[in-house]
Amino acid sequence: MKKSRSYWSALALAAAAAGCTNSSPTRPADVGASSQGSAVTDARTGVTLTTPQPLTPTNGQQLKFADQPLTLTFKNGVTTGSTALTYSVQVASDAGFASIVSAKDGIPEGAGQTAVKIDTLQGPQAKTYFWRVRANSGSVPGLFSPVRSFTVGPQVVISPPTLVSPAQGGSLNSNGSLVVANASKSGPAGTLSYRFEVSDSPSFGNLVFVATVPEQSSGQTSAQVSANLMPNVAYYWRAQANDPSNGVNGPYSTVYSFRFVPFDMTQATILSNPPDLAYWAETARITLIQFRPDALIVDFDKRTGDGHWPNLPFTPGQAPNGGGIQYTLGACFNISGHWYCSAVIQFWEGRDLEAAAAPSSIPYTWYYDPGRWGPMTGYMPADGETIGLFVTVGNTRGILSSDLLLAKERSNVALVPFDSGSGSTYTYSNGRLRTSTLRRSK
Repeated sequence: MKKSRSYWSALALAAAAAGCTNSSPTRPADVGASSQGSAVTDARTGVTLTTPQPLTPTNGQQLKFADQPLTLTFKNGVTTGSTALTYSVQVASDAGFASIVSAKDGIPEGAGQTAVKIDTLQGPQAKTYFWRVRANSGSVPGLFSPVRSFTVGPQVVISPPTLVSPAQGGSLNSNGSLVVANASKSGPAGTLSYRFEVSDSPSFGNLVFVATVPEQSSGQTSAQVSANLMPNVAYYWRAQANDPSNGVNGPYSTVYSFRFVPFDMTQATILSNPPDLAYWAETARITLIQFRPDALIVDFDKRTGDGHWPNLPFTPGQAPNGGGIQYTLGACFNISGHWYCSAVIQFWEGRDLEAAAAPSSIPYTWYYDPGRWGPMTGYMPADGETIGLFVTVGNTRGILSSDLLLAKERSNVALVPFDSGSGSTYTYSNGRLRTSTLRRSK
C-alpha cells in the first residue's frame, strides 16, 4: 500500500538526520552483507525500503533443544512503493554467514510484525547460531538487518520405557501396579518422570486411569492403579518417559492388554493348606453364597449330580474307602493390604451346608489357632468388606504338601461383600453373578 506524502516526508527527514539511507542506480549496494543503515532507495524505481528489526530470539538468548522448531519474529520494514513486501531470513552457524543452515524466502508480511518458523537445527551439543532478515519489494531487495545470535542447548533423547507388568495378555489385581523398565536417555537429561495411561480401548480415546510418577531406583518404575476397573474386562496400558526440566517428552511405549482380576490367588499367602493350592486346576464353580444368621451357605456345581467330586481319603496316601472328605470350604481375607487364604471346613458327601456355621462365628469356628492361621486367626471381616469363598477337592485342612493327594482341584474364588448374617444372597451361573439380594439392616 502506498504511504502518505507526510509520512514519507517524516521518514526521509529521519533517515537523513540519521545519515543511514543508501542509494544505488539500480539496486541497494552490498545487499548480501549486514548493514547498519536503516533504509535504502533503489535509484531505478525510486522505492525506499527500511530495514526490518529482529525481535525474537533476542540477541544472545539461550534456548533449549526442545524449544524447536524456533519461530523468528521481526518488526516489519516500510516501503514507499505499492508492491507488498516479502521477507528473507537467513540462519548461519557463523557470524559471517559463510555456512547458512536455514534460509526462508518469500515470507509474506504480517500485521506490524512478521513471524516465520525455521527448520529444526540438529546437533548433539550446544551451539550458537546467527540470524538476520531483509525486506524485498518485488525484485528489489533491501538491506539485511543487524545480526542477532542465539544458542540452542544440546539435544536430550529419551527412549520409550519397556512394559514389564502386567505382561501382554496378563492380569492385574486390586493391589496391582503397572511396572516399566526405566527408559534409557542421552544428553544432559534431568530427572525423568513417567506417565502411565490405562484405557478401555486400544486407541486410547478414553483414559480410565492416568498417573505421573518420578523415576524410581532399581531400574524400574511403578504406579498403583487406583481406578475403579470392571472385573474380567480387557484394558490397555502404555507409558511414556518425560524430562520436565528440559521440556522433552519421549515416545510412548508399545501397548499391552490385560484383564482386571480383583483377586489373584497366586499373589495370596496360603495358610495351613498345600502351598501350591493357587495353581490347582479350577474344575468347579461356586453357584450360591448366602449369609444367613445361622449359617454361611456355599454351594458349587461339583457337589452333587453327574461328575460330582467323590469322597477322598481324610489322610493323604490312604486308600480310597467309603468314608473320607468330599471337599473343604475356605475363605480369603484381605488383611492390611495383603490376601491370605485357607480352606478349613470339611464336608463329606451329604453333609448339610449349614455345617459352615454362622458368618459371625468365623473368628472362633474357622480360624482360631495362630500357629496355623497367623493373621487370619480371630479375624472378623466388617460388613461390606470384600472376601473370597472357595472349595477344594477332598481334605486340605492342615495338609502342608500336595505330593500324596489323589486330586488337586479347586473352585474359583468368588468375591462378595461380607455379611455377618442379615441374609444377603448371591447366585451364579457359569461362574458369573446372576442375581443378588442384599438384606442389610440400616
